[in-house]
Amino acid sequence: MNKTRSLITLFISLAFALSVTAGNNKAFQRIVKGTQKEPRVLACNYPEFSFHLPQMAGNFRLGVQNEGKSRWANELKVVELKEKNGTLTYILKDVLLGSGNLVVRVTGLTDSDGFIMEVEAKEIPSTMQLMWSFGGCYGQVLDDKTDSRMKPAYCKDNVFSVEGNAFTCYYGESMKLKVIQGVTPLLSEIRLSDAHQQESPLSFFQSGKKTDAPALAASTPIKSGEKLYFCFYTQNTKADYNYFMLPTLFAQEFNK
Repeated sequence: MNKTRSLITLFISLAFALSVTAGNNKAFQRIVKGTQKEPRVLACNYPEFSFHLPQMAGNFRLGVQNEGKSRWANELKVVELKEKNGTLTYILKDVLLGSGNLVVRVTGLTDSDGFIMEVEAKEIPSTMQLMWSFGGCYGQVLDDKTDSRMKPAYCKDNVFSVEGNAFTCYYGESMKLKVIQGVTPLLSEIRLSDAHQQESPLSFFQSGKKTDAPALAASTPIKSGEKLYFCFYTQNTKADYNYFMLPTLFAQEFNK
């Protein structure tokens, strides 16, 4: 009887572990742009996002780094999420943030397939760095969009053009290239990095550019009381953004 109970307990534990793993993979279930049937931008319960136009057009996620220690947003001790009127507000807390926190606000763009984000710092250490990554523009429609992390296989043919704090990613078939744009904080140090080495934000940032899976990793200083902005979009006649435009654009979109 005891042996039977032990086997049952083991099977239950294995089933639970498998369900947790599956749940972690299927994390992109909040819609930032688009509809349930045709999502254009998806988000997790922490600041990580994927683009579907409808092909997989990239993954963006946040992390933090302080005095040589770094964590992705999903690894932080506390991530609170509030969803209201098509907007997302994350509150991030962790030992790396000291007694302070980061407030991340996100909303979709009206004139483009993309989103705009504000990161506000409150009472954080003066040595704090905001880390972020972008890549994985696969150029094919995913069967399961809820599992749309930045996988190395998705990065193979991505080509990046970085100009200061902004970048363009070219992806897809050579004769039918597609493009997505990014505008990031002015002091961002952006590096071409190896998507095989995403164990931590810092290891990714330091991974080097010799790889068959190129992606962007970046580090941005952030101070208490400061607000930083990010915008990812497909360019058109109504959507062509520079960083100085982002605070006003964010206020317009977030407060609709």
